[in-house]
This record gives sequence, C-alpha cells and structure tokens, in this order.
Amino acid sequence: MSSVVRIPIRTSQQQPRRRQGIKIGCCRVCTCLHLEFLTTKCGLLKIFELLLGSCCETLLIRFGMAAASDMGEAFYSFHSTVSACLTTTLVLLISYIFSVKTYGLMRQSIFEVFFNSLACCLYISASSYLGFATNVWLYPRFISSSSDTAFPAMTCVYYVGSILAIVYGMDAFVAYKEYKGYS
Repeated sequence: MSSVVRIPIRTSQQQPRRRQGIKIGCCRVCTCLHLEFLTTKCGLLKIFELLLGSCCETLLIRFGMAAASDMGEAFYSFHSTVSACLTTTLVLLISYIFSVKTYGLMRQSIFEVFFNSLACCLYISASSYLGFATNVWLYPRFISSSSDTAFPAMTCVYYVGSILAIVYGMDAFVAYKEYKGYS
C-alpha cells in the first residue's frame, strides 16, 4: 500500500472572496481592498503598533525637539527607532489591505518574524535609554521649572515605547506561529 501525503499550501485562493470590499446596500465597492484583514490578530496588532508609534512620533516632535540637545543620543536613537518601525509597519499594513496575496506570502515568510523581533529589541533598548536620559537630564529641569513640558512628554514616550516593545514581541510570536504553520 502506498500513501499520498499532501502538504497544504496556504494561498489567497483559500480565503473567501465574497467579503472583500465595502458593502453599500446590495453592492460591494472597492473589492480590491482586503478589509477583513483588519479584524485578524495580525491586523489588530498592526493597527495598534501604528497608533502607538504615531503617538510617540507626535510627542517626540512636538515636545522633545526643544530638549533634544539635553537628552543627546537617547532622543535621536528613539526617534530613529520609531521612524523606521512606523514606516515599515505602515507599508506592511497598506500592502496587506490592498493585496490578499501579499498578506499570504509575507506572513508565511521569515521577514515578519525578523522585523517584529528586531523592532521589539530596538524599542526595548531605545525606551530604556530615553528613560535614563529623561530622568537624569530632564527631571532636574522639571523640578526647578514646573512649566517645562518636555519631562512629562518624554516620560510618556518611553512608557509607550515599552508598550510598543511588548506589542511587537507579541506580533513576532504570532508571525512565528504562522511561519511554522501552527495557526
């Protein structure tokens, strides 16, 4: 007796095409959009990463630029981390929304695992360094002049950066499970 072993190939053809696009009345428009992606674990994590990263970027630019010379390399390393990770996450999110194939291929590749793991490590180190710089160099200035807004904003930034490290770590774990075919 011989047996046939079939290896399932995860392709976009296996995903239902009836729910794509936006339903308006009895019709669907923009059927090129893969909006159901936004309700998956991966989609929710990407949205969360995008929102928190945008908050960090906004606070860094709005409140941190004036104190950047005081914080030195800590400010610039965090700014580089959030800019790189935010841009890559935005490109991935847009690609996944516009292409079912891209979602299927990228989530099966090692890229998502490496990117999310690297982003997690970068956020851990950048948040730690920014937290140190904020407490050493901005806190004394905040105590002497309570009208200084850089200390509370940068404190918020490194806390949110720590949360982002956890979220990217979770995304790396989910991507690894999908890469190995566990989910």
